[in-house]
Amino acid sequence: MYKVPAQPSTQRVYVWRKLKGWGALYLQQSVCVLPHREDLQQYLAELKADITAGGGEADLFTIWIDQPEQNAMLVNRFQQQADQEYQEFLGQCRDLHSELSEERKIGNLTFAELEENEAELNKLRSWLPKIRDRDLFDAQGYSQAIEALKACELDFQLFSEQVYEAEGIGS
Repeated sequence: MYKVPAQPSTQRVYVWRKLKGWGALYLQQSVCVLPHREDLQQYLAELKADITAGGGEADLFTIWIDQPEQNAMLVNRFQQQADQEYQEFLGQCRDLHSELSEERKIGNLTFAELEENEAELNKLRSWLPKIRDRDLFDAQGYSQAIEALKACELDFQLFSEQVYEAEGIGS
């Protein structure tokens, strides 16, 4: 639980980003939970120090849920949160396929398009590990996201070959 001064909003955003980046599940505004893991405990202690140094308040509690149903419900909420991110990732993969398809359709097989789409593929490559780091309870969407990334890489490889051929550098 934490409370930060309303102004400036930068500290509030900083705290929110840190917690979401670690996979925190918000139960309500300024109240979130994370599983008890050594690495997270250290991060939280450092964040608590940042919050208090900025004039805010923070309390860290270790809780034990002894009801299996309640625990399963909480784990399920963590998994749903991660699956939402995986779904967003899958949408971006579909967008890349659509872009490559459109460029092929209009015959825009240029190095500029190759470079632009490679940048998009690289964003996907760097984004998926970040989602996985926040996926604290192995949500189902990960395997589908891995397959979607592989399909993007294959589609991009084919597009690359088509660009090289169009530019007269084919093998």
